[in-house]
Amino acid sequence: MIGELIMYHTLAVPLFLLVVGVALAFWGNRIIPFTIILLALILGFLQGGSILLKFTENPDILRFGPIVLGVVLAIAVSFLYKAAFFLAGLFIGYFACSALFPQFSSIIIWIIALVSGALVYVSRNFVFSVLTSVTGAGLSATGIVNLIAWVNVPAETTAYWLIVVIIAISGVIYQTKRKKGRK
Repeated sequence: MIGELIMYHTLAVPLFLLVVGVALAFWGNRIIPFTIILLALILGFLQGGSILLKFTENPDILRFGPIVLGVVLAIAVSFLYKAAFFLAGLFIGYFACSALFPQFSSIIIWIIALVSGALVYVSRNFVFSVLTSVTGAGLSATGIVNLIAWVNVPAETTAYWLIVVIIAISGVIYQTKRKKGRK
């Protein structure tokens, strides 16, 4: 059955999937960028000493270098995270325009590619809201189906997909709604 798992612990794993899925479905747009930046910071802290040790044995650099490396890496990841959306739109626009309209001059194709990149960058919050809502809905539905199975109630494939659709739509609506006073 779709969503049914073979797992280490029959109650803990579905609960974990449900909690993580709900968090992604309803707050994914807010927590994923923070998580990516936090992981970059931690990576810099943990691996910075090993990397710096290849270049120097100065104890002051080895003590404070990982902190600096972590902050620099977090800033770089923050910038690259946002730039990735623009670049994805740019490439999609370029290749789609080249394939669909080969008779256009390269200047027109690049202008369309830049506009495509800008549109994807501007709509990145919506796109990311949809992606995290659908991913979170799948995780939540898997958790719910397995919790239902834990109490010996069979859940059909239709129930799984119904749960996915309800949570995904609710998550997209919740993540994309505008707060009063916010533009």
